[in-house]
Amino acid sequence: MRLGELEGLQTLMLPDAWQREAVHALQAGRDVVVDAPTGAGKTHVFERFVEQGNFVRRAVFTVPTRALANDKYAEWLARGWRVGITTGDLSVSPHAPVVVATLEAAQGTLLRAAGAPPDLLVIDEYQWLGDPARGNHYEGVIATLPAAVQLLFLSGSVANPEDVAAWLGRLGREAEVVRTATRPVPLEEIEVDDLARGFPREIEGFWSRRVAGALREGLGPVLVFAPHRADAERLAREFARELPLGDPLPLTAEQASMAGPLLAKLLQRRVAYHHSGLGYVQRAGLVEPLAKAGQLRVVVATLGLAAGINFSLRSVLLTAAAYRVGALERDIAPHELLQMIGRAGRRGLDETGYVLVSSRTPRLRRAAPLRLKRAAPLPWAALLRGLAPGESALALARGAVGRLFTAEPFPMGAEATAALPPETTPCGQLTDTGRARLVRRRREPFAGCAECPLRTACLALSPEPTPLWRWQRTGLLDKQLHLTARGAIAAVFLGPEGLALAAGLEDRRYPVEALLHDCANLFAGDRFAGTNPRRLGRLVHVCEKTYRRENAEGYLEEGLPPGYGYGASEIVRAVAEGTASRGALAHGLAADFAQAGRGDIDRLLTEWRGFLRSLAAAGPLAAGLPFATAPLRTRWDEARALAVRLLGEARAAELPALPPLTPEQRRPVQHRLGRPAAARAAG
Repeated sequence: MRLGELEGLQTLMLPDAWQREAVHALQAGRDVVVDAPTGAGKTHVFERFVEQGNFVRRAVFTVPTRALANDKYAEWLARGWRVGITTGDLSVSPHAPVVVATLEAAQGTLLRAAGAPPDLLVIDEYQWLGDPARGNHYEGVIATLPAAVQLLFLSGSVANPEDVAAWLGRLGREAEVVRTATRPVPLEEIEVDDLARGFPREIEGFWSRRVAGALREGLGPVLVFAPHRADAERLAREFARELPLGDPLPLTAEQASMAGPLLAKLLQRRVAYHHSGLGYVQRAGLVEPLAKAGQLRVVVATLGLAAGINFSLRSVLLTAAAYRVGALERDIAPHELLQMIGRAGRRGLDETGYVLVSSRTPRLRRAAPLRLKRAAPLPWAALLRGLAPGESALALARGAVGRLFTAEPFPMGAEATAALPPETTPCGQLTDTGRARLVRRRREPFAGCAECPLRTACLALSPEPTPLWRWQRTGLLDKQLHLTARGAIAAVFLGPEGLALAAGLEDRRYPVEALLHDCANLFAGDRFAGTNPRRLGRLVHVCEKTYRRENAEGYLEEGLPPGYGYGASEIVRAVAEGTASRGALAHGLAADFAQAGRGDIDRLLTEWRGFLRSLAAAGPLAAGLPFATAPLRTRWDEARALAVRLLGEARAAELPALPPLTPEQRRPVQHRLGRPAAARAAG
């Protein structure tokens, strides 16, 4: 059986009834929210709709990760579609009839393109709407999308899709929920501890014995989830060393070079690891195609990458019940578990998918969909972008917030003040929070408060921070609640990077080119700092001074965007100037500290170039904005022009070429356990 035939068995050819229902709803012009298990064929709804020629101009298919965008682009290109791709580091045929993109890249260059919105926007894995870091990005895009753009939401891990449809209804849309609970390949739970008996002492690892038992019982290949990268690589090495193998996988010289020494050795033993530290060619050119072709006995992936895996294996095994996020230990959430076990069972190849459980891991019954609710941070950019120069932000308190994904009233912080006649407040405070804080101020109290007829009303107001007060305090709005130049810059970007860029541009002594390179640190976290403090560098000082160590969830931590980490600016400069290759940088980083690799550098460059792409697509600052001084407008124009130049110098015309698998690598493999080394020597 050839690779194409093997993959074809996993490809849905004829639509199920629920898929036909979803396509018919799209054809009728309704928005559609699809709820179907992983592997059921959610994407086939979109593919069938496209192949029937149901839109005039363009469809944009958004995914949560760049890896998935690359996969879909390559898949549809191979199918003969006219397809483009837009991610942070790549823009190929952005005006094609179908464009696959990450949501953040799509909002800047596709969805906001003047006069040419797409006919259809697909949001794959829309459960990201509730993500603490990126949920507000999704919410802002959806809330401000033109009504003419049709929506298709796809997920298999949301418990309340009806609430999402009701939200779309509040936005004036007609939405239909299409659900199926049927898994194409049913799941069965196996006690893997019971399979770990009867092995020679040379198979000594706890998880090695359990994986060996699964392979002996014909339950392979096995997808193993590990808490962290180091665990994934350690387990992969352990499996390759201890699991007997009778039929090594031959690699070509090109494949061995692409893999590097460690991964090549593992692949030859039909084992691999899969995490975000892998480069694109390693992941998409070797690990994933070999896994899809059935050539690997075991693939060890990180827990956090479950949403980014584009293949299934016969069995899934978890090796932990929790994983670390930053400095915190976090239990695997039921919906995350649901996504992981959804990778068990290959449609057309397996009659049953197996979830291998042990005394150390969560049970199948713990898996459950997520009850979706809006993330805490507001979509600042989407709300600020709706303000015209000279327009008061009080309008936001009167209705714009009703477009957010919540059925509960959401205080913007001027509801009581907005109801008063103009010029009623002698103090000039236009927000409820400002009035509440001013009347309570002990240090330098406002003299007019003592005799003010609104004193009692002001004391009844809550002093808790609210959005309008926060935007005023950070300088995004002026005292009259008008959008400022700083606010207009912040509104260009979905995340907090616009706050840092605005602060840097306001400092005339900060060279614009140095500033743009330093903005790479906004996406670094702790990956590149090594033994240095994360909060190091000129941009840190500028932000702390500008925002007075203010805290705002999702945007500022003591005056600095929360994703900031020292060391990334040197990497992007070295790559941009050609003084070091990504491979050499990754090798140097790995020698210094273990948390960064080639994939981290790829991701950093992607996020930084996505930032540049949003900047390059922005327009000039309006001269009528408060604080839009001539020097600031000049520096803004210089930054936009420099972003265009930097993108042009680093432009990639296509994804890197991936070599095809050899005929031998396409032959089906029976994943039975080989004979142990001692037995082979004796025999």
